[in-house]
Amino acid sequence: MTRDNRVISRRQLLGAGGTAVLAGIAGCMGGGQDGTQTGDGDSTAPLTIMDARQLTKIQFNPFKAAEFANSWNVMIRDIVAAGHSDGVTRPDLAEELSVEGKTMTITFPEDRTWWNGRDLTAEDFYTGIEITRLQDPEASAYESHELLDSYTVQRTFKQQPTDELMRASVAGFVVETPRWIFGEYLERYQDATTQSERDAISEELTQESIDTQQLVDEGLGNALFELTEFNASEGLLERFDDHPYADRTAVERCRILPWDAADPESFIINNEIDLTYSDYITESKRQQYPDNLQNQYELKWFRTQKFTFNYKNDHLAKRNVRRAIACAADLTALVSSANEAGIIGRPTQVQTGLRSSIHDRYLGDGWTDNLIQYPIETDLDRATEYMEAAGYSRSDDAWVDEGGSQLNFKIITDAKPAQTSVTKVFSDQLNAFGIGTDVTSIGQDYYTKLQEYEFDIAWIWHVARALWHPTAYYSNDFYGVEVGPTDSDNDTGPTGIPFETTIPETVGDETIAGAGRTIQPAALMEALPVASSTEEVTELTRTLVQWFNFDLPGLVYVQENSGFWLDADQYSFSMPDPETKIARTKPGRVAWLHGWLKSA
Repeated sequence: MTRDNRVISRRQLLGAGGTAVLAGIAGCMGGGQDGTQTGDGDSTAPLTIMDARQLTKIQFNPFKAAEFANSWNVMIRDIVAAGHSDGVTRPDLAEELSVEGKTMTITFPEDRTWWNGRDLTAEDFYTGIEITRLQDPEASAYESHELLDSYTVQRTFKQQPTDELMRASVAGFVVETPRWIFGEYLERYQDATTQSERDAISEELTQESIDTQQLVDEGLGNALFELTEFNASEGLLERFDDHPYADRTAVERCRILPWDAADPESFIINNEIDLTYSDYITESKRQQYPDNLQNQYELKWFRTQKFTFNYKNDHLAKRNVRRAIACAADLTALVSSANEAGIIGRPTQVQTGLRSSIHDRYLGDGWTDNLIQYPIETDLDRATEYMEAAGYSRSDDAWVDEGGSQLNFKIITDAKPAQTSVTKVFSDQLNAFGIGTDVTSIGQDYYTKLQEYEFDIAWIWHVARALWHPTAYYSNDFYGVEVGPTDSDNDTGPTGIPFETTIPETVGDETIAGAGRTIQPAALMEALPVASSTEEVTELTRTLVQWFNFDLPGLVYVQENSGFWLDADQYSFSMPDPETKIARTKPGRVAWLHGWLKSA
C-alpha cells in the first residue's frame, strides 16, 4: 500500500552505542545474506508460517520505498493502534488514545523494550511521525507533534476532524524508527528553514538501507518474536522473553517461509504449514487440506478488489462503455475463480466503492437501495443497450466504433495466481461479449509498472488502509480511486479522470437532468479524512459513493472475507475477551503476536 517516505542518518548510526553499522546503512547488503539455519538443539519443531518476502531481498528503512519490508515490519514491530471490524480504532501497543479539541494524546506503556534491551519509548514513535511531518510541513495534516515525556506524545491537527478520524490517523502504524538511529535526521529537519533544504535531506536519507543482517545484529525489533537467523529460504524467530506477552504463549520458536515459493499451496497440502494469517478453509479446500488444519476464526475483512479503468482510452472515456463492461462481467464467476485460487469472499452486490458491511453505518440504513443496481451476473441485453447508447454497433460478433474499428483493451494484472486467474476469466467474459483484450501478467514490481499508466484496464486492490472506514476506500491514490494531485493545472489526472465533473441531482439517476451537480472528487477525498463531524463524514461519503456508482471509475468485484486456520494437533487458539480484539486485519497474525496460541 502507499507509505510515507522516511530516512536514516549515517552519522547517527555510527554513534549508536558503538555498533558497527556503516556497511549496513550504506546499502551494502552483505553478511546476513549467507546466514543459515543452525538451530538451538531444541527438538521441538518451530511453528511454521508462510508469509512475506525473502529476507535477503528487502530492507527496513521505512522512509525508503524501494524493497521496503512491509509484511515483515508488522511481524517484528508492535502496532500502536488498530482498526477493528466494528469501525473503531483501539490502542494496541499504546495504552491510551485520548482526544481533546484538535489534539490527540498517545500514551505508551513503560514495560516495553527493543530486542537489544533499550527501552521502547514515545520518543521512538515521535521521531518517525515528526520526520514525516517535517518532510513537507505545508502539505501535512498535522500542525505539530510534541513529546510531553518519555511515554507520552501529542499530535495536533491543523483542522479538527472527528474523534474517530483522529484515532484512525495512527491505526496500523508500528514503532519502526529507533530514536538512536533516526534522531539526527529529525534534528536536521528541525533546523531546516526552506522546503529545498528539507527535500535535500529527504533525498539523502531515502538512499539509505537497513538490511536484515543489521536488523538482527542490532536488535531493531520489539515484537513478541525476535528474528535471530535467516537466509533466502526462511527466517527463524525465537520468543522474546522480555515481552509482556511471553508468558501467554506456548510457542517458543517460529519459522517464516517466503510466500514467493514456486507453489505455496503445495506446502499446505503437504502439511508443512502450521498457521495462516488471513485464510479460511472452504469446503473445496477441505478436500485437499490435511485434517489437522482446522479453522479457528472467520472475519468479514475490510478488503475488496477491483478492475480500474483508464479514461485516456477514448472508448473507456465513455461512461456507457464502462457500464457495458460492468453488465458483461459475471461477478459470480470472477469470485468463484478467486475462491479457487485462495481468495475468500463473495460478489459485490452494489457498486459503491465501499465494503458492504459498512454501508448502513456510514451511508444510512437502506440508502444504497436508491443507487444504480448493476447486475451481479452477466446481463448481455443491458450491456448491449449501453454500447449502442455509446455509439457502437456489432460487426462479425465484435463491437466496432463509427469508423469500423474494433475495441481491444490492454489489461494488466499482478502475476499472483488469484489475480491472474480472475483477470483471465474477466478477459474471456469481455471477449465473449465482443470486446477484444490483451492481458499481461507482471510478476516483478507490479505497482511500479501500474503507475506508468500504460494500460486500459488494470487489476488492483481496492483499499488504502486496514480500516473499516470510508477513508480506507476513498483515498486519492490507486488503492482508492486515483484522480491526481489537487494542485494540478491539468483538467484530468493520470488515468484521465477529471478533477471536476457532474453527477445527477437525484441519487440513482442514470442521466443528468438539467445542470446536475458539479463536484470535485479528488478534493472530496482529501476532505474526508479531516471531516469535522459525523454528519460531514456521511455527506462526503454519500457524494463519493454516488459518483462512483454513476461514473464507474472501477468495477469492484469481490468483498473479501478473512480468518485463520491452525494445526490443531499441535496448537490451540485462546479467544481473547472481548472478541473484538481479534476482529482486525490478518487475525492469525494478531493471535500469534498477542500470545493467544497455546499447546493443543
